[in-house]
Amino acid sequence: MGIEQRILKRIPFTQQILINNSIMVNGIDISEGGLYVHTGRMFPAGSIVDVSIPFGTKQINFKARVQHCQECIGMGLEFVDLSPEQQTQLKELMAILETITPPSTKKKILVVDDNEVARRMNKSRLVLDGFAVVEANNGVEAAKILQTEHMDLAIIDLYMEPMDGFKLTALIRQMPQHKKIPIIVFSGRSNPEAIEQAMNVGATVFLVKMTTSPVKLSENVKVLLK
Repeated sequence: MGIEQRILKRIPFTQQILINNSIMVNGIDISEGGLYVHTGRMFPAGSIVDVSIPFGTKQINFKARVQHCQECIGMGLEFVDLSPEQQTQLKELMAILETITPPSTKKKILVVDDNEVARRMNKSRLVLDGFAVVEANNGVEAAKILQTEHMDLAIIDLYMEPMDGFKLTALIRQMPQHKKIPIIVFSGRSNPEAIEQAMNVGATVFLVKMTTSPVKLSENVKVLLK
């Protein structure tokens, strides 16, 4: 079962990680299912790589499958063929990270998109620009997060199941703790009807995916959070 089918807690993990015993990459976050890292190298999607993760005074080693890779942006890795010992090591690492990770003072961004590759690419850019990022795969998942966590800004795809971006945007505007946060609607469709409907339910800005790179999206976030 892949990461996308499992709701796994992700914890910031900014240490350097060794790939294939020769390439150093910078970690962004980790879960019991996998890693997300920043890399300037290309790795083919689906390929299996060796991952060495610092754990105290030693390294722990795993096999991982490349889910996606965007050069100079980020790479998603899913752990594969974990032995019982490796599963125990991961749980121990996660437990330690939870106790030592200090509360973040960074602005917190909620990124809601059912396209994992697009979501992770944008997350990587935002993290590199100094933001804390929380991911949601759809509107229902995002609504649950918003009930318990404060966000400073939301980036929302429009067409998702079971709750689309229109409904989620309208719902956010009804939440006392979030009704005034900037909302960027980020969609692959740019027809006038969709833009008008999004703005009517409470979007602050409407951006089109095809013409908005991760860098440009982050620039918009910076402007809205000044």
